[in-house]
Amino acid sequence: MKYIYTRKFHSNAYFIALILMAMSLPLSKYTMSIFQFLLVVLWLWSGFSFNQISKFYKNDSFLKACKKLFTYFFSLPGKNLIAKFQVFFQNKAAMILVSLFVLHLVGLIFTTDFEYAFKDLRTKLPLLVFPIILSTMEPIDKKQFNVLMFFFIGAVLAGSIISTYVLLQHEFTDIRNISIFISPIRFSLNICIAIFSLVWFTFKKEDYNIILKSLFVIAIAWLLSFLFILESGIGILIVIVISILLIFYLIFTIKNKILKSVFALILFIIPSLLFVFVRDTINDYYDVKPVNFSELDKTTALGNHYCHDTINFGVEEGKYVGLYLSRKELRKSWNKRSSFDFNGKDKNEQIIKYTIIRYLSSKGYRKDAEGLSKLNDKEIKAIEQGIANVNYLYNPNLKTRISKIIIGYNNFKYDNDPNGNSILQRIEYFKTSLQLIRDNFWIGVGTGDLPIAFHKQYQKMDSLLETDSRLRSHNQFLSIFVAFGVIGFIWFLFTLIYPPMIAGKFKDYFYVIFFIIMILSMLTEDTIESQAGVTLFAFFTSLLIFTKKD
Repeated sequence: MKYIYTRKFHSNAYFIALILMAMSLPLSKYTMSIFQFLLVVLWLWSGFSFNQISKFYKNDSFLKACKKLFTYFFSLPGKNLIAKFQVFFQNKAAMILVSLFVLHLVGLIFTTDFEYAFKDLRTKLPLLVFPIILSTMEPIDKKQFNVLMFFFIGAVLAGSIISTYVLLQHEFTDIRNISIFISPIRFSLNICIAIFSLVWFTFKKEDYNIILKSLFVIAIAWLLSFLFILESGIGILIVIVISILLIFYLIFTIKNKILKSVFALILFIIPSLLFVFVRDTINDYYDVKPVNFSELDKTTALGNHYCHDTINFGVEEGKYVGLYLSRKELRKSWNKRSSFDFNGKDKNEQIIKYTIIRYLSSKGYRKDAEGLSKLNDKEIKAIEQGIANVNYLYNPNLKTRISKIIIGYNNFKYDNDPNGNSILQRIEYFKTSLQLIRDNFWIGVGTGDLPIAFHKQYQKMDSLLETDSRLRSHNQFLSIFVAFGVIGFIWFLFTLIYPPMIAGKFKDYFYVIFFIIMILSMLTEDTIESQAGVTLFAFFTSLLIFTKKD
């Protein structure tokens, strides 16, 4: 009984540590490290017996018992290391996963910047820690896995609610900054995992009553809405792609012909609605009613002349931005209300007079003293922060995100300027990455030299990207190729596919969903180059392959 009690204590402690680790993923980079360390401690001292300690003090003198305790405490990790690595080296999937970390160690051979290399290795430690620990500790059963996922989902919901509260309390030049715990992209990946986990729990025939399943549906609806609030393009794309794949699966597996027809109809409706929405948003953006200049007012209420410019300021959301513009009057009125000079820049390093003009246009106000007087102090501060459209402030959604993309595209089209839009910047990142791959095809630039290589390549290309925007690939596959060459790239693909394949996890719903989410994210992001991203990848990969019982 005492042995069983000891095993139960360790099992519970380990399970709680897994839950805390899962809850940290969407909420805290700091506790990610704390609970990762806790798992290492539990792994090293697994089998630690309080009963054994009590025997020492029961059967021996105090000093002798203390000596035995000291020996026992410090010898246990060594014994565990030997025993657990024997188990680890018998697990091919675990060794292949760890080899991804080893690949980064091998990359040190070609590295010149060791300071960055060692920083990168510290970030990538989860690739070493989680496969070793979770493949050599006891698995968890179905009930425990469900409990862990519910705690994870609860943490994601908490993060989304806190972010919404932050949104309501502050103004943001970029709505994605409401994700205060981890980057908005990493948070959106957590949200996608939570959404499709809830889908599973909702449509399972057993386990949960109608009330709980109704709550699951409400949670799904909220998280989907939050992805739109966050304007997460990759999150929305992932949800659409996986939804289509799931519907395809249902069409080919369900025998009921009526249900097949219903799902086929849904499969047609989803992309059709998305296409119509995007098309109408773009059409509405450019659809400007003809202007009869003879009917436009020539002067402001103060008697100053208007300039009606339909060329230099272009079109935004179906309106000529440059109509009813009185620069002199607007400058004088603005400088009375703000410490930011009309001819200077806003906090986002944009020319502020254009921010003011665009904001007034989005409100439907004239660009004069009367129009500016209609703005409240909150809006003045928003303009100072670089917010150029009222919808960015009060109505963040997918339509607003598309409008931002159109603005960025227009800037690139007419000025060849990729700055200010993440999609166009990514095109520049991809071009730079491909050139680096051509120049370092076989062995890459090494673990630590990615920043140096990209910096030199941007200079070589005379890139128009601003210095702060000269980032790396924003594509995990390209990043690996640049760092380790074609050999490392092929091995990276092997580490993604082989472990789940030999473990039979491509038949597991949760793993397949997680795998698709990771692959899609890696197409547009350096997913495992940040702490939040690599921890999410390493933890769930190891959990679903080694710890979750089939």
